[in-house]
Amino acid sequence: MCFRPAALSKPTICPNCGKKIASMAGIKQKVCPFCKTELPKDEDKK
Repeated sequence: MCFRPAALSKPTICPNCGKKIASMAGIKQKVCPFCKTELPKDEDKK
C-alpha cells in the first residue's frame, strides 16, 4: 500500500534568499524561516 498525503503541494521559494520552504502539516508558511522575508500568497486559489 502507498501511504502518501492526499494533497501534495509544491514548496514555496523565498523571493529573497531563494530557499525552498515546504508547507508544514498542510499549512503554508507566511514568513521565510531563514531570512524572515514575507512570502507571496498563493495566487492560484480562487
